[in-house]
Amino acid sequence: MNNLQVFNRDIIPVYITDEGKKVVIGRELHERLKISEKYADWFSRMVGYGFSENEDYSSFSEKSEKPSGGRPTTEHIMSLDMAKHISMIQRTPEGHAIRQKLIDLDDDISGLSPELRELIHIETEQKRQAIAIDATNARLDNIGEVISLSSTSWRKDAQHLVSKIAQKMGGNEFIRDTQAEIFRLVDERAGVSLATRLTNKRRRMADEGVCKSRRDRLNKMDVIADDKKLIEIYVAVVKEMCIKYGVDLPEEVPGK
Repeated sequence: MNNLQVFNRDIIPVYITDEGKKVVIGRELHERLKISEKYADWFSRMVGYGFSENEDYSSFSEKSEKPSGGRPTTEHIMSLDMAKHISMIQRTPEGHAIRQKLIDLDDDISGLSPELRELIHIETEQKRQAIAIDATNARLDNIGEVISLSSTSWRKDAQHLVSKIAQKMGGNEFIRDTQAEIFRLVDERAGVSLATRLTNKRRRMADEGVCKSRRDRLNKMDVIADDKKLIEIYVAVVKEMCIKYGVDLPEEVPGK
C-alpha cells in the first residue's frame, strides 16, 4: 500500500499522505458504513456520482490475505471530500456520524510533525493564490457553455440548479449541505470569509439605522451580490457542481 501515516482512527481510519493530504481507504469506509453490497460493485456505483480517478481517488493492488494466495484485490485511496460526499449519500446513522467526523478532521492538523504542518500551511496558501476566477473559467472552456446564467437573474437561476444538485444527492434535505459546500468553495477560491463579510454588512446597516428584522434577513447570497467577482466565482462553482453530479442541463436555465 502507498506510504500513509495514520492520522486518526476514531470511527473511521484517516491517513496522511507524503504530501500532507488526508485520505481514507475505500474498503475501510465500506466496512464502517456497514454496506451489504459487494465492495467492488458499491465503489463502482459511488464513482458514478461524478468522482474522477487521480483527482478524487487513486487505485492500487493489494496481495490477497488468503493462505492459498490468489489474485490481488483492487483497493482505493479517496480524498476526504469524496469520503464525506459518499457518507452523506448513504443517508444512514453511520453515514451521518462518519461524515461529521471527517468534517471535524478536515481542518485538524494537531498531532502532525512540524514539517507536515508547515507543508499543509504552505500548500493551502499557494492554493488560494493559484485558484482565481480566470483559472476557473479556463477549466470550463473545454466543457463549453453548458449552462447559461443570466447576469440579472443569477440568484434565481443558481438556486434552481442547487435544487437539482440536491435531488441528485438524495432530495431537498441536501439543499442546505449543497449550498454550504458552494459557499465553502467560494471562500477558498476568493480568499475571503463570507460569514465575516455578512457580519460586517449587518453592522454597517445597523449604523445606518436599518431595522433589525431587515438585517436578520440578510444572508451570504446578499454578500455575494455586492461583489461582481464573487458573483462570477459563485456561478463558476455552481457550474462545476452541476457537471460533477451529472445534473441534467437544459440549454437555458429557467429565469432567463
